[in-house]
Amino acid sequence: MGKVYLKEKEERRVKAGHFWIFNNEIASVEELQENGEIVDIYTWQQKFLGRGYYNRHSLIAVRLITYQKETIGSDFFFNRIQQAIQNRKKLYPELDSYRLIYSEGDLLPGLIVDKYADYLSVQFLTLGMEKLSELILKSLIELLNPRGIILRNDSPSREREGLEQKVEVVHGETLERVTIDEYGLKFQVDLKAGQKTGFFFDQRENRLLVRGLSQDKKVMDCFCYSGGFGLNALKGGATSVLAVDESESALELVRSSAETNRFSERITTQPGDCFQLLRDFAKKKIAFDLIILDPPAFVKSKEKLSEGMKGYKEINLSAMKLLSPEGILVTCSCSYQLSAQDFLKTIRATARDARRSFKLLDFTSQAPDHPVLLAMPETQYLKCAFLQALA
Repeated sequence: MGKVYLKEKEERRVKAGHFWIFNNEIASVEELQENGEIVDIYTWQQKFLGRGYYNRHSLIAVRLITYQKETIGSDFFFNRIQQAIQNRKKLYPELDSYRLIYSEGDLLPGLIVDKYADYLSVQFLTLGMEKLSELILKSLIELLNPRGIILRNDSPSREREGLEQKVEVVHGETLERVTIDEYGLKFQVDLKAGQKTGFFFDQRENRLLVRGLSQDKKVMDCFCYSGGFGLNALKGGATSVLAVDESESALELVRSSAETNRFSERITTQPGDCFQLLRDFAKKKIAFDLIILDPPAFVKSKEKLSEGMKGYKEINLSAMKLLSPEGILVTCSCSYQLSAQDFLKTIRATARDARRSFKLLDFTSQAPDHPVLLAMPETQYLKCAFLQALA
């Protein structure tokens, strides 16, 4: 087993509960057999810190798995996954679809598992986890006996680990689409070609909040993907929903789910660029009572922070101008490099430019099946502000 020795005082963040060690924090690596293998981590004083896996080609050179000198084998993964299953059953006793494993949040860095009823969608995001994939898949099968497991190893983050992107069924059968139930709604999920693993469980509780705010409202759902917010608005009594996305395949999912839930008469789908469409509506003075902005990440690195904040400002400015008196804006950011403070700062500045006053009804984060480690702010990425215009 390889050994990683840290530079002087670089152990402090790890001792505080952070799972990452960067390559510039390492003094030396010894006895390494192959890249991606399990290593023991030591302080500069040669005191044992923990055990993790090492990738010499990654900026995050080591990802900690345990603080104990325990074997990283079948029993280890069986127990960790079993704990995650028990946690989700406590959180969502009435649901059978959720994020089952959220990487560091479930003490399994580099692993994502989403459960869609009887099917699992799995992502191995790091070289170290990929090397352990057989043990992990074995435990998932033993514990859950799924009808099918699909590997959605098509995340761009794999490239940073030197891994190829691919999608493949590795167990049982996997349908092109599955139907999941979420609080009285049925959603069509594309397991093989849908965004991420197929569905965004992180917005579950925020969708419920939108449902409660939608009675008798004219709604615009921007960057709607498969219609999670829009369909919840209809469930909550919205008079109409305009669902907008650049992807026609996403809009087809919206229409299919709307039909399943008998909402087809109250929803319209429109392909297009949300930025441009909002500007066009502003020129035509078309108003909405509730607008949802759930865009992809505009800030994908610290270097892109300023540029990304301009994107958030532009789209929120357009949306604020379209709101009816006392209308509601639900605006989200999934860029973890953008702090909650900076996101709110951007929204405040945008409201001033729009010359409208708002009250903050709520400010939320990701669903609890995406657990946040207190010592790892990187595990908390989603920010969602619920704003109501005062006039």
